[in-house]
Amino acid sequence: MRRYCPGFGSWQRDKAVMDENYETDEDGLPREIVGPWARDKYARLEKYVGISAGVRGKFLGGGKAGATYIDLFCGPARVRIKDQKEAMHGSPLIAWHESLSGEKAFTQVHIADADQILLQAAEVRLKRAGAPVLSEIGPAIETVNRVIAKLNPHGLHLAFLDPYNLADLPFEIIRKLAAFKHMDILIHVSGMDLQRNLKKYIAQKNSALDTFAPNWRKAIDTTRNQSFVRGKILEHWRNLVHAEGMTTTKTHENVVGSNNQPLYWLAFAARHPTALKFWEKSRDINPEKQLPLL
Repeated sequence: MRRYCPGFGSWQRDKAVMDENYETDEDGLPREIVGPWARDKYARLEKYVGISAGVRGKFLGGGKAGATYIDLFCGPARVRIKDQKEAMHGSPLIAWHESLSGEKAFTQVHIADADQILLQAAEVRLKRAGAPVLSEIGPAIETVNRVIAKLNPHGLHLAFLDPYNLADLPFEIIRKLAAFKHMDILIHVSGMDLQRNLKKYIAQKNSALDTFAPNWRKAIDTTRNQSFVRGKILEHWRNLVHAEGMTTTKTHENVVGSNNQPLYWLAFAARHPTALKFWEKSRDINPEKQLPLL
């Protein structure tokens, strides 16, 4: 369990968790240790922010509604790939720097996390980078309410949802974000969680799946093999997204680990067809041009 200690110089964790997942970065703040597959995830986010710069620019300038970036699972905003020495930016810093490089910077950067220390680290780093950052502490199902209350309903918004598991991604979060006319959502869906825990979720009366994909039990024959059920759960979840007036790409990025084990799906949802076209271009990651380490 993470535990909060005031001041970055003395940030502490239970040793097993700290040793496995977190360490101190060069700036003295915590950074997260992540798997190598995170590079592609961040590279796709970076590419989408870059490709969409032209559209974003239409919302910028005096008297216009503005463009925001939203990261409800922001973490410390710095990471290191496991078994590699170099560190790199996490999602909120990647999105901010890419918007700057295209000279179409976000007018607001909203970050949130359930961990006070990680949230503060991300906020400090974003402020140092000149970002107009607003932060909220708490689980995403709570912070989403405080974030959307600050959004201009006529603005352009990009939300990145990157939770560790399905329990942290209740569909209500997506429903609230989808209420905005110009909202694009990039979503990390934990395939590993579904792979490991599907039998348990089926057996439980109220499981993480019941909040992630409401009414899934009525739509899916759970007596079929697990591969079939997992596919149908994702299909049902996509149908829920569509019911909120958003469209998803026909396929998701299915990211697997070194042993070909399912790790996560990277899904994208938007209302406007142009956003979906941008995402299709963003999915193509040239291995020789992956996100550079910083």
